Amino acid sequence: MTDGPKRSTFRRRYEEMLVTLRNEIITGISAEGSFLPSENDIAERFQLSKNSVRKGLELLVDEGFIEKIPRVGNRIQKSPMGVTIKFGYYPSLIEEADLKALVGEFHKQHPLIRVNIIPMPSSHLKPTMKDFMESDDIDVMAINNQNFELFAESDEAPDLLEPLQPVEGVYPVLTEPFMRDGSLYVQPFLFSPIILCYNKQHFSEKSIPEPDSSWTWDTVKKVANQLSDGTKHHGLFFHFLSDNRWPIFLLQNNIRFNRHNDCDKKLELDETALQESLQVSMELLDEVFPPFRSEKDDDAEMLFCGQKVSMILTSYFCLNKIKDVDFAYDISPLPYLGTPKTLVIAIGLAIHRNSKNKQAAQTFINFIMSYETQLKIRQNTLSIPSLKSAAEWDEQGNVKLPSRYFVYREIFPSFSYHTALNVTYSELGDIRQRVKLYLSRMEGLDVFS
Repeated sequence: MTDGPKRSTFRRRYEEMLVTLRNEIITGISAEGSFLPSENDIAERFQLSKNSVRKGLELLVDEGFIEKIPRVGNRIQKSPMGVTIKFGYYPSLIEEADLKALVGEFHKQHPLIRVNIIPMPSSHLKPTMKDFMESDDIDVMAINNQNFELFAESDEAPDLLEPLQPVEGVYPVLTEPFMRDGSLYVQPFLFSPIILCYNKQHFSEKSIPEPDSSWTWDTVKKVANQLSDGTKHHGLFFHFLSDNRWPIFLLQNNIRFNRHNDCDKKLELDETALQESLQVSMELLDEVFPPFRSEKDDDAEMLFCGQKVSMILTSYFCLNKIKDVDFAYDISPLPYLGTPKTLVIAIGLAIHRNSKNKQAAQTFINFIMSYETQLKIRQNTLSIPSLKSAAEWDEQGNVKLPSRYFVYREIFPSFSYHTALNVTYSELGDIRQRVKLYLSRMEGLDVFS
């Protein structure tokens, strides 16, 4: 007696059935007007259950390849015309999500839908992502929680984005920044908190205990100075003026900008709490940081890979830049000031409300959000997929994980977005300039008045 097909190969056999049946219709092997073999015959051919075959045939009906004739069978229709969708993406997703491989797999599974990938700007500078969507007929676009404000201010529904059905099993905290009036407009598919990353070898050489969740910024200052080895390497570094870094110090001290009313553009806050937050920042910059002028976010990862610094603030996305280093590293929750908090970056997919290819765009999103695709992201990158079941898959994938990879699960209560400061992302840019002036000692606290 021979064993039946393995459960582990189900997805491959299922996809082989779909690809084969489509190709036979497209190439004319299965002629228009004829009928497919019975469900039993297809099940035997591809070693699948009748339920799996029926599910696949329903997909071919939706795609227009066949029509189901009750009590007769599945009749082949004329091979449908293909469509091309334009997908606006962040260039960093090529590495962070192994995007080209995902698009290639989508083309295999959906040969009549071609995805034309178009790089999008990640900043609010002109032309913005919204400008591209308005002018270039983008059908589907990657949007993070910060850039979502380009499409929707305060609680208003975005005019350009199509409401979406939430996907069951996505971490709930990830949908919050993309909701308006009870509707979801961006489907999150990747996320990352900001974390501390450290060189285990440097800690071992100095016999210093590795970071843990009890660390404060005072602890970091002390340890950074112990780790510093003159000009050879420094203890701590990060691109302070990144909008995913400096606001953390304000969030941890529970700072909230207030207005007298919704129309008042003047922001007010607790100056004592602000001064305390900025004082910690100033001490780090003056006493700990190397004499290196940082101009972009990934400067920290560049220095860390060269073992020029022992600790950096980074994200799971940016861990993909250091995954191939030849020394041992690990990650830890962020040190804290008053309350343990960290910023979270969520990246999702949105459909242009006026797209002529909404169905194809939704098919692409469904593919990205499937367990199989989310698991590929988990297996082939260090980014965290938004689908909990895929994110928490605990076997070894194709990328070596830091031993504390799953630390993000312990710090969900500390997750915050910049909106907790009660400011828009655009206002955050203005506050950053004031912070820069204050830390340069060119202005006092009145610069925030």
